[in-house]
Amino acid sequence: MHETPARDLGGQPVGEIVAGSSSPSFHRLARRITLRIVALYLVLGFTYIALSDRVVIALVDDPRVLTWVQTFKGWGYVAVTGVLLYGLIFWQTRRIAAANEALAERDRHITRLNRVYAMLSAINGAILRGHDQDALLDEVAHIAVDKGGFPLAWVGLVDADQRTLRPVASAGAGLDCLDGLVLHVDPDHPEAHAMAADLARGHPFVINDLAETSPVDKCHARAVAHGYRALAVVPILKASRLLGVIGLFTREAPDRGGPVFDDDELRLLTEIAADTGLGMTLIAQATALDWASRFDVLTGLANRDLLKERIDQALLRARHQRRYVGVLAMEVAGLRAVVDSLGRQQGDRLLQAVAQRLAGQVREGDTVAALGNGEFAVLLADVREGLDVADVAHKLLKPFELELQADAPPHFVTLAAGAAVYPNDADTADGLIHCAGIALHQGGAQAPTGDCVFYAPEMDQRVREYQALDNELLGALERGEMQLHYQPVVRLETGEIIGVEALLRWHNRRFGAVSPDRFIPMAEHSGVIRPLGDWVLEQACARLARWQERGWRLRMSVNLSTRQLLAPGFAERIRETIMRHRLDPERMVLALEVTETAVIEDMEAVSEALARVKELGIVVHLDDFGTGYASLSYLQRLPVDTIKIDKSFVQTLDTDPVAENLVRSVIALARSLNMGVVAEGVETAEQRDALKALGCHVAQGYLFARPQPAEDVERLLEASNP
Repeated sequence: MHETPARDLGGQPVGEIVAGSSSPSFHRLARRITLRIVALYLVLGFTYIALSDRVVIALVDDPRVLTWVQTFKGWGYVAVTGVLLYGLIFWQTRRIAAANEALAERDRHITRLNRVYAMLSAINGAILRGHDQDALLDEVAHIAVDKGGFPLAWVGLVDADQRTLRPVASAGAGLDCLDGLVLHVDPDHPEAHAMAADLARGHPFVINDLAETSPVDKCHARAVAHGYRALAVVPILKASRLLGVIGLFTREAPDRGGPVFDDDELRLLTEIAADTGLGMTLIAQATALDWASRFDVLTGLANRDLLKERIDQALLRARHQRRYVGVLAMEVAGLRAVVDSLGRQQGDRLLQAVAQRLAGQVREGDTVAALGNGEFAVLLADVREGLDVADVAHKLLKPFELELQADAPPHFVTLAAGAAVYPNDADTADGLIHCAGIALHQGGAQAPTGDCVFYAPEMDQRVREYQALDNELLGALERGEMQLHYQPVVRLETGEIIGVEALLRWHNRRFGAVSPDRFIPMAEHSGVIRPLGDWVLEQACARLARWQERGWRLRMSVNLSTRQLLAPGFAERIRETIMRHRLDPERMVLALEVTETAVIEDMEAVSEALARVKELGIVVHLDDFGTGYASLSYLQRLPVDTIKIDKSFVQTLDTDPVAENLVRSVIALARSLNMGVVAEGVETAEQRDALKALGCHVAQGYLFARPQPAEDVERLLEASNP
């Protein structure tokens, strides 16, 4: 807002004269004004005398009358010139007074702006120093009072729903004005506050005369009682989104109808609010970065760095108090199957549910951390005895059910755990985490449900061997170290070879022959199982095609990893492989085997994937049946053609009545469901005869033939079909 300065008779701004009354220029200007008034007076006087004399002489001939007229003319001259001088001096004095008043108002305006500038500078300094939002907003309120000269200031924040505003910081006199203040700032709300529309547009809300305005809320009425005359509420915005407000009260009254908060002041206050919003954003970003550096984003648990920090603190106390510290490393069984079948989102839901469950079961002072890749760690601080760790682990490892899909059965969640204890196993945070992880990966995953495996020194050697073997596995295919062996499947009554099972064998350059029991779990864990599985299927189909050309129509079964089965596009890749090797879908001789344990981990997803495979004409075998503790009723829900009885039951047929009863039940169930049965691991004639007596007609095992290269199997086939 700009004002036009008052000017004197010579066009000089009067304000400049008043402001510079002690300077030489003031004296020069004063003399000039005085000389102009005198000159005007003289001109008017001489003109009056000259004209009046001529008029009198022209009209009056009598000398006596002329004398009286001249006397009256002189008195008139004095009267007229006195009135003229009075008018000139009064007019110039009023101009000077008006200029002085305008100058005083401008001084007051500049003083207010200077206070607001000081307030802006101080708040910017607070933003640079600030690391906590509450502290920043509290300092903003106090700066408005101390630097800005406002008797009452407050800062309010909008709730997460963007509908209500509440004060969070305040300073000054009459703080009871803000008691219980809750304002609806959503313009569409039926009880929307008078300021809601202005704030929604990003404009300040101003009341320049509280006493003359109808109260807009309880705070308004209280403010008037405290002597406050005007109010300004300035929005704090972030990308046009309302974060909060800065509210300012003043006791200054409107002057000559003008606003208390003029445009210049509101512009500065808006800049202060914008800077405050920027400070809030910077603090929020810094807080988020600090949080992300110490906590896991997905689960909200402590991350590895924070876990190590808290373990170090627990170790300091334990050394002083002669106590134990336990660390558990835990992983979620079947997580990969969930991700492969249901997607990463459901896998994340599973991890979040496990995190919430673990965090709710530990003591205050203990820490649950997320280590990534589906693994967790639990710090048990201030443990009286090392055995107490086992008790806590047993409680944490209890399985639970989680509903991942609305139209599917609940997922049965199980955890595996390994443990390390200070001072027995390690005396540093890294050492305890390392030892607990070794215990988990060496035995935790294979331990019975609810059991925790404790670290033992000999595990380190196994870990080193495991890591070396795992590294070798990564390049095994490229080096040509993998080979398929085939174990014949025979008809028990005749001994005729009716099929084979393709089995992967690895002969490593450093370690020699490596058992599948060792490298298959490695491949599952590292993800190498998928390219390995694709290679096995390619080789098996190629072998089937060559055997068909020679007239041998043997059914070949290939073991399938759940991770491979549930991978996107698996059925399409199988179809392309079959077509590439010209295997007839109408007379398909390829069979795929999945283990009972894999099926149980995710019944619905595996069933759907197997159904897509069966559409290609491929036969499905359920391998290792009896080891997964699955309900027999599951069989009718699975797209399975043949059940393979696990060798652990076959090899105890002649010594264990339970095994005999189980085999009998499986054979009867398979017959009722129109499924085939194959017995694995037959090594003796007694086992063969027992199976025949129970009604099993197909088997495989060392009694008939060991797994062997394709050339040896071909010689067997040539011998049996001369």
